[in-house]
Amino acid sequence: MAFRPFAFLTGSNRKDRAEWRAGSGDPVLRLAPDGEILASSDGARTLIGGETNLKGRSILDFAGRDDRAALKEALSRALQNTRAEAAERLKFRLLRPHAGPVFTEIALVRDGHDLSALLRDRGPELAALRQSRGASDKASAADEARPDTAMLADLGHELKTPLGAIMGFAEAMRAEAFGPLGHDKYREYADLIHATGGHASDLIAAMLDRAKLDAGRYELAPALSSPAPLARTCAEMVRGEAERAGLDLNVEIAEDLPETMLDASAVRRIIVNLLNNAVKFTADGAVTLSVREKDGAIEFSVIDTGVGMSQTALARLGERFTALHKNGVRGTGGTGLGLSMAYRLANLHGGVLKLTSAPGEGTVAHFVLPVRKSLKEMTGANITTGPADIQSQLDRVAQYRRERIGRDAA
Repeated sequence: MAFRPFAFLTGSNRKDRAEWRAGSGDPVLRLAPDGEILASSDGARTLIGGETNLKGRSILDFAGRDDRAALKEALSRALQNTRAEAAERLKFRLLRPHAGPVFTEIALVRDGHDLSALLRDRGPELAALRQSRGASDKASAADEARPDTAMLADLGHELKTPLGAIMGFAEAMRAEAFGPLGHDKYREYADLIHATGGHASDLIAAMLDRAKLDAGRYELAPALSSPAPLARTCAEMVRGEAERAGLDLNVEIAEDLPETMLDASAVRRIIVNLLNNAVKFTADGAVTLSVREKDGAIEFSVIDTGVGMSQTALARLGERFTALHKNGVRGTGGTGLGLSMAYRLANLHGGVLKLTSAPGEGTVAHFVLPVRKSLKEMTGANITTGPADIQSQLDRVAQYRRERIGRDAA
C-alpha cells in the first residue's frame, strides 16, 4: 500500500503545527535528524503529553529504554531512504508523562532534511487480538498469563539496583572491612547472602535477555575477536564447579584459529551454558571443550560422559531445557532458559547449535560459528534450526548406536 506523504501547515501563526493530509486529528510529528521534535499536531500532543510542550524535546525521550536504540536506527534508515512513499516502520513502547505507556507504531518518511512521523496507538488492536485468540487457543492463553516483556525488562532493571547493594554489603561483611563479625554464624550468613544474591542476579539477567529475545529487541555487539582466549575464559569460569563435582575438565584448542566477528558476551553465554549443562548432567568422568576451524567455520564442541538424552528429548530441544530435566545428577536446579537462549543466540550470529546424544552415552554439543571478517558479512545470514536439523541429529544418534552395537558384538 502506498504511503501518503505528510502535509505540514506553514502559516506564520501555525508553523509549529503538523497535520496529516487526511485530517488534523492524527498524531503527526516533524522531527530533526537526531529525533528533536520540531512540530507536532494536536493529535500528537494528546497522545504523548496532554498539555506537555513537545517542541524541542526528543522523540527518544518518550521511548522505552529498551526501544531507544532501535528507534534511533529507524530514524537513521528513514533519512537514507529517498523514496517518498516508502515508510520506515517500528513498533515500540511510548512513555507518556501524564498517562500510562502504550504500545505504538511509528511510520517515518524523509521530508527534505528532516523527517515526518505518524504515530498510531496499537494497544487496543493488540488487546483485541489477544482476547479473540484467548478463548480458543491454549497457547495464546498461556501467553496472556505471562508478564509483558516490557514490564519484565523494567522490573529487572529496578531489581538489579537493590541486589547490587545487597551483594556489596555482603562482600564488605565477608571481608570484615570494618572489624570482626564476632560469630562464625554471621560469616556463614554473609556467604549465603552473597551466594543467593548472585543467583538472583543471574536469574534477572536471564529474564531480561529472554524478554529481549522474545520481543525481537536483543541486539548483538559484534567485534573482530579471537575465539581461543574466549574459549579458555569460558572453561575457567566453569572449572571450579567441575572440580567440586569430581570431574575432569579438558580444554583442546587448535592453534592459529582465525579471528571472526562475534559478540563476546553472547558467545560466552552459549559456551558457558553448554559447559554448565555438561557438568550438571555428568555424574563421573570428564567434560571436554574443543575448538577448531572446519570448512570456513569455528566449531566449539562440548563433550561429556553424562546421562545423555533420549530421541524424544532431542526432538524437543529448543524448548526450555529444564522441562525435560529439572534437576541434574546432583540435584542442581536451573532457570530453564539456558539452552533455549543458547539456540537463539547462535542463530542471531548466523551460526547453528546442534546436539547429539543417547541415554547413558553422554552428549556432544556443536556450536558452529561461520568465520566472518566484517559486519557486512554478518547481515542477513541468520540460520535457524528446524525439523530437518533435528531429524539429522536423530539419524546420527541412531547410526552411532548401531555402530557401537556392531563393535561390541565383534
